[in-house]
Amino acid sequence: MSICYLNGAFLELDKASISPLDRGFLFGDSVYEVIAAYKKNLFKIDDHLDRLEKNLKSLSINIDLDNLEIESIVRKVCEKNSEENQIIYLQISRGVEAIRNHIPREDTEPTIFICSFELKNLPSENNDSIKAVLNPDIRWKKSSIKSNSLLANVLYKMQANDAGYDELLMSDNGFLTEGAVSNVFCVKKNKVFTPPLESNILPGVTRKIIIEIIRELNLSYEEAKIDEEFLFDSDELWITNTTKGILPVIELNKKKIGDGTKGEIYRSIMKAFLKKIEESII
Repeated sequence: MSICYLNGAFLELDKASISPLDRGFLFGDSVYEVIAAYKKNLFKIDDHLDRLEKNLKSLSINIDLDNLEIESIVRKVCEKNSEENQIIYLQISRGVEAIRNHIPREDTEPTIFICSFELKNLPSENNDSIKAVLNPDIRWKKSSIKSNSLLANVLYKMQANDAGYDELLMSDNGFLTEGAVSNVFCVKKNKVFTPPLESNILPGVTRKIIIEIIRELNLSYEEAKIDEEFLFDSDELWITNTTKGILPVIELNKKKIGDGTKGEIYRSIMKAFLKKIEESII
């Protein structure tokens, strides 16, 4: 049985329980992080905890733990579970209150929950290519906050799955934002493009790593608004997130991207990304 952490205690996941009056359950008043562990080594944990800290501050949720203490707990959860490769899920809500009220009490104690799942599909140069569909972005305008208010994303993923697509990309007023569970990159004439953070997107940790790799490889690169026509005419298209790493999109709205195969720039980025994972393993 998987071991989790809940409000100061390590226990079996099926023994963990949270009050129905928790504001995370009632209002989605919570933030989360998803962290990959390769051979029990936490990948880019500092970047995840830095983002978590910023998100907590943006919501005025105050916890008694600093980043080093949170990291220590995450490591213990990872060690207490047997899988070599894991996905660690960390959620902090504003906490439980006796009476449901939109305005939170200042003395509410946050709920901290951390659990682990096996990471079954490791990033690989042999990763499958995927197909995606493009839809208007109907989410709120603070998608930079990694909030548990994910109903729009759930509906998007259900819609994509029902139509036989692997991911749903979003556009706002004709310009690309991101995927339902991913950031997006495209390549045109050997130059890499991705929407800027000001485009109401999540500052993804994997997105940040890919940008670092692009610079290390001295590739031509620009953070710019990407309109739909440019997107469909791209030579390459990729999505990035923690659980999948990088995946090439070879078809969008049933239109072939580039020549319909994994592009050369994608291949070079993936090779460098896998090297960073390898270097993180002690």
